[in-house]
Order: sequence, then structure tokens, then C-alpha cells
Amino acid sequence: MMCVRYRRYLEKSKALLGEAERDFQAGCYNKTVSAAWFTVETLLRAIVLYKGRPMPEQPSKLMSIIHRIILEEYPHVKHLIPMMSSLYEKRKRADHRETLFNRDHARRALEQAKHIYSELISMLTPHL
Repeated sequence: MMCVRYRRYLEKSKALLGEAERDFQAGCYNKTVSAAWFTVETLLRAIVLYKGRPMPEQPSKLMSIIHRIILEEYPHVKHLIPMMSSLYEKRKRADHRETLFNRDHARRALEQAKHIYSELISMLTPHL
């Protein structure tokens, strides 16, 4: 069962990255920022499942678990922690504040998500 959920999260993460790219091309910059974060969040959930850890509902608790996993087991990607936190903060501003993201800000958020996605997927590749 865990393996099925894990793979579904991986598939969803990839789909969300495609949606973020399409949102960006369509000029939907706030949606781009949100989808960029959700790309990463979904991949983080896959990692939590793979590691057999309990799945938190709140993104802040998810981030806390991921920070521990990275620092304990994957220290070579610890540089991603501030990137993930930054992207999460952008998503909160896009969805819950008066902030309107422009093309440049959305592009940077999308690039962050792609970078995080790429590094985390390569980290997981031996286990796919």
C-alpha cells in the first residue's frame, strides 16, 4: 500500500510541475507560484511515505520532518532547505495575502521548484 501511495505522490508531483509550467505560459503568475510549491510539497510527501514516517496534514509539520530527514540522511542536499522554505512562504503570499506576483517573480518560483524537484528526484532515483 505504501508503495502505491508513494508512486502516486511521485506522479502527482510531476503532473503539478507541468501545470505550473502551463500556468506560467498562460500568464497565471499567482497560480504558477502555488503550483510550484505544491509540486515540491507533493514530492516531500512521497519522501515521507518512503521513509515510513507519519504523514502530517500541515505543511509546516511536513517541512519539519523533511528538514530532519535531510539533515540526518541526505546532508548533501541541505542547501535545498532554505529554498523550500522560501518557496513555501511565496505560496502563502500568493494564496493568502494581497500580493500579486508578476512574471519575473513567478519565473523565479518556478525555477526554484524545478531545481528542488530535480535534486530530490535524483536523490530518490535509486529507489524508484
